[in-house]
This record gives sequence, structure tokens and C-alpha cells, in this order.
Amino acid sequence: MTMTPASRVRRTSDAFVDAELDDELLFMDVGKGWFYSLKETGQAVWRLIGDDGAWTTVGALVTALTEEFEVDADACLQDVTVLLEDLSAAGLVELDRPK
Repeated sequence: MTMTPASRVRRTSDAFVDAELDDELLFMDVGKGWFYSLKETGQAVWRLIGDDGAWTTVGALVTALTEEFEVDADACLQDVTVLLEDLSAAGLVELDRPK
């Protein structure tokens, strides 16, 4: 299914450890032995998603990011969609897409 501004996202459980190193946020799943890293924009998305388990919409992420980074909303939506798909595949976020 296609991701839209109405699609929702939230972090998954903390089955991983994370740490900041220089300008990167690193994640490690100890059980699976994988690493994942986020730089500036990815870190902003991660921060905006929050760690309280609450759902946020992709549209809310795009709005906040376009204000912070002065980027075109359509381009931002495309980039956020790619990032969220990657984070979902890594098991770091859960996606809920309206039908």
C-alpha cells in the first residue's frame, strides 16, 4: 500500500539499543546482530516520532520537517516515505496505512 500524509507511524518496542556517536544515531539489535544509523534528517524524524508509543501521522512529520529544513513538501513526503519504509523493514517503527 502507498504511504500518504494520513498514514501513521510509531516506534516499536525497545528491542534494540541506541547511542549517539558524533553526528550519528546508531541502533543495534543485540539478538539479531545488526546495526542501523541515522544522520541529521533521519534523527529529526526519529525525534518527531517520539518514544511514548503514540501514533503520529506522516503529514505531521512532513509539516514539521518542511518548517525546520525549508524543503518542498512533496519532496519531503517522498524522502520521509523512503526512510519510514527502511525503518519499518529494520523493525524500528510500525506503519499503519489507511485503506
